[in-house]
Amino acid sequence: MTFIHRWKRISWVLTVVACFALAACGGGGGGADDPVPPPPAPSALTYASPQSFTVGSAIAPLTPTVVGTVAQYSVAPALPGGLVIDTTSGQITGTPTTAATTANYVVTASSSAGSATFALSLSVQPLFLLEPQSSTTIGAGQAIQGFVTLRNSTADPFPSYLDAGLITWSSAQPAIASVDASGVITGISAGSTIVTAQYQALSAQLEVRTRGALVARDVNVTGQGTRSYSIYVPTLVGASGARAAILSLHGGGGSAMIQASTSELNELADQQQIYIVYLEGTGLIRTFNAGSCCGSAQTRGVDDVSYVTAVLQDVAADFQIDAQRVYATGFSNGGMMSHRLACALADRIAGIAPIGGASGRFDRTLNQYYSCNPARRIPVLHIHATNDRNYPYEGGYGDGLSATNFYSIEASIADWIALNNVSTVATIENVTTTTTCYRYATPANPAVSSAPVVLCKNDPPDNYDAVNDIVFGGGHSWPGGVRSPAASSDVPIADFDANAYMWRFFDQQG
Repeated sequence: MTFIHRWKRISWVLTVVACFALAACGGGGGGADDPVPPPPAPSALTYASPQSFTVGSAIAPLTPTVVGTVAQYSVAPALPGGLVIDTTSGQITGTPTTAATTANYVVTASSSAGSATFALSLSVQPLFLLEPQSSTTIGAGQAIQGFVTLRNSTADPFPSYLDAGLITWSSAQPAIASVDASGVITGISAGSTIVTAQYQALSAQLEVRTRGALVARDVNVTGQGTRSYSIYVPTLVGASGARAAILSLHGGGGSAMIQASTSELNELADQQQIYIVYLEGTGLIRTFNAGSCCGSAQTRGVDDVSYVTAVLQDVAADFQIDAQRVYATGFSNGGMMSHRLACALADRIAGIAPIGGASGRFDRTLNQYYSCNPARRIPVLHIHATNDRNYPYEGGYGDGLSATNFYSIEASIADWIALNNVSTVATIENVTTTTTCYRYATPANPAVSSAPVVLCKNDPPDNYDAVNDIVFGGGHSWPGGVRSPAASSDVPIADFDANAYMWRFFDQQG
């Protein structure tokens, strides 16, 4: 074999060895500058769909599923107000601020390699509420008005109160509480039921508990003949014995039934196992003669103090009432009347808690309508809203029909501070964001008796609808209660429970 042949053979062997060496080192797949294959394009993008949300309620986050790698998410058209999409993760979060009809929102997941889309079906329902909200307690024989509100946007300060005739009403157990076509709910027998209000595709529910009974009674009043009142008798549990009672007086143009409904005092009575006595005014537009106000009771000089005295005697004859624990409250004209009762019946009443109606002993020009010489010092709690237009906090003429030049709240409190022998220095309690209570309880003269005076001032944002003459939050209403049936009635604040605060005040008196 020649030298040349040997060299070719050796070269071939070296080449083979070199190739194996390169393969073992990973160099057989090409050079370092070879292109890397692109990631797969997004595909199979999905969300849980359809989705229906509600104005003002935060949504549970919507997270997509997708195959492949996504560089960015986008959506078209823009999501309803308050909802946002995370462009990195595709997650949709937020709190809807505006109602929106059902529509498709196309979400696109994209990368340099391509894109995938999904048509997400969304709708945002208006905030639809049934008032009273959540639950309420009524007595057998008691009727309350159900209200339905609609709010299309959180930016709108005024909800729309829908005509009850547009609503389909139903009760799951009408033998416990029935509801008619106008939304009037009536307690029938003991138990609980769910009342539903249906409007188009929207619905809201209310738990109605029927406990005890609202009993209508008549009483003979000297010089007045027969007058009526109602007493809520709770379903009594536990040991028998005398129980506390609260006299409750309605506003001008109201009634015992309306006062029971708007104040929701029966719920308090059921919890505390006490009686509530709902007094009834006189006249075509029912009022009480509270001194400077109101209506025919005032102009005719009706003796409502004698009426209340007769009611107390009648109640004591048939029910186990603790005579040392009888209190009085009232709304508007009824609140004014409870101030008068504190002057005239301090020996029969252990304390008062008027709401939305101050003293009628004077008007704003200091005309005097009755004297106030209580038989003893009597605890006084007064609750009033600064945005009350019917009985202005500063006194004077209000927007109501009474045509009364009202005595101011501060002047009424000052009178009671003097009558109850307490210092003008208050202990201040910030009860809620809307309500501050000022307690005057330090004796001015420690050598003689005294009784506390408390002013709870509701000072909410003044959301006033001038077109419909309605205050949404406070105004002339029962804090924590229910709106009155009248079309222009104000809407109570919800963060201050007047009944609970009132009962603590009464209960502290012993």
